[in-house]
Amino acid sequence: MDSEPTIDWRPQYRGDDTRPEVLAHFERFVSAPDEEGLAALKGVALSADARAGDLHALASAYLVTGGFADAVPLLEFLADAGPDGPAVRCDLAGAYVRIGSVDRAGRELERVLAAHPDCAAAERQLAEVLAWSRWHAAEVDLMRQQAGLLSELVGDGTGGRAEWTALARVLYRLAGVPRTDVDWPDVVAVLERAHHFDPDHEQVLELLAAAAHHAGDEARWHGALRELERVAPGSEHLGHWRSVPPAAPSNPDRLLGLAAEPEEVHGAVRELRALYRASPNNPDVLRCVVQAEIGIGNEAEALWLAEGLAAVEGLDFYGHGALAMVYGLLRDGRAREHVAAALELAPDEDERAEFLARFDAAVEG
Repeated sequence: MDSEPTIDWRPQYRGDDTRPEVLAHFERFVSAPDEEGLAALKGVALSADARAGDLHALASAYLVTGGFADAVPLLEFLADAGPDGPAVRCDLAGAYVRIGSVDRAGRELERVLAAHPDCAAAERQLAEVLAWSRWHAAEVDLMRQQAGLLSELVGDGTGGRAEWTALARVLYRLAGVPRTDVDWPDVVAVLERAHHFDPDHEQVLELLAAAAHHAGDEARWHGALRELERVAPGSEHLGHWRSVPPAAPSNPDRLLGLAAEPEEVHGAVRELRALYRASPNNPDVLRCVVQAEIGIGNEAEALWLAEGLAAVEGLDFYGHGALAMVYGLLRDGRAREHVAAALELAPDEDERAEFLARFDAAVEG
């Protein structure tokens, strides 16, 4: 397998539309980064009269110190607000790369180049992102093949702890990759089988704790941590997961409801995107983020996500309904098949009538 291509990214923030006091704090922080300086910058950048450049300065400080997950919500907020220049979207693309959302990074850079075809930084970044994506696609194909072979081994009853553990490791990696159809509960189930074969296997327990946390399964997470403490009280993973707060069960439908409220929309959409990044193959999360993106007019992103949702097997009434709405709004002929599927799966006549009314109103509007 070829080695992983490099992506050379540098922050694009240059101090535009920034209050002098914020810029001064940013420059002091960059010259000597520390927690105190970051806290001071955050205090002035997030004031009531903050400008777009103030938020970009804070996001850039996070990027400089490796706080990519903290930078993403700020940059998404600025990108959703529609800045004129390419710097925010280029920085957002760079942050996406660092948190593993390379597909989304590529789409951000394509948007930059559509509006600014002479942006050399975005052109270079996009070429590197596309090269990485091709390499990653080959890696994912290899992992899929490994998962298939290992599934056959354990499926015919000949596999033991080694095979179940190897399968769990592969599925763990696939669960974080969009469109692999591997969700965290699938990984937990396989790890529990591996644990059954060898209750004292340290790496199995470490993976089980991590997968259960990602799945929002607090009981299994605590159970795995207790077992890990018994088997390997000095495990570095034990210290890490003890410091991480329990993952609250995701409630994408609640966030989708909030996304319909003008004062809540941007925060709710950012939370849905974060849920999607953590569980890109959870059909409920995917369904809600699709609807939220179309709701804020992000049609290109909604279409890409919708195509991932359409590949999910066994979609229910709500999944087909979400696809029907997206494709209908985009005047895509695939809307018809999902309307028909949703009508057939509707739980009752009232739900069927309400769906048709919403679909007709959205498409005609």
